Amino acid sequence: MSSSELIRWGGLAAMLAGGTFIVLVLIPEGPPGSLLYALNGLVFIVAVLLILVGLTGFHALQKGNYGRIGHAGFYTVIVSGIVRIIAQLGLISGNPALGFLDFLGLLGVLVGFVLYGAATLQARVLPRWCGVGFIVGWPVTVALGDLGTVLFGLLWLAIGYVLWSRRGIATEGPSRVR
Repeated sequence: MSSSELIRWGGLAAMLAGGTFIVLVLIPEGPPGSLLYALNGLVFIVAVLLILVGLTGFHALQKGNYGRIGHAGFYTVIVSGIVRIIAQLGLISGNPALGFLDFLGLLGVLVGFVLYGAATLQARVLPRWCGVGFIVGWPVTVALGDLGTVLFGLLWLAIGYVLWSRRGIATEGPSRVR
């Protein structure tokens, strides 16, 4: 798959992730072990998977421009997202001990997005608000609960569109005219 195709698919995945996070708020969580609890957990897993695919598109676009901090942030979010998925699968299957693993994944995603957002600001490939969105999106989500989740979904719809709409634009980075 070419870099431009990966960027395009990443943008689409990011927009779908945003929509999935908004849908997630509409599904009541229900008590552990219930069908609603499992459905809510599965929708969350789909949303996180879509975020990871979307982030891969952002990485394909910016990786030559953001250095070690960007790579560290990217891989931290990827690993922490996978940890959250594993924890969520355990919670759905009735293993409450994995709640701690979910918490560690949550912290890892927070740190990873802050690093990735700072690197995005430094790379200057995307609009500045995208980098700021990466930095503040997750903390706002955690702090505001359902409202934060809706705002996070809207943020990912917007940044996904920015990535998706970059079709035909070179992925080499900004050109320098002397």
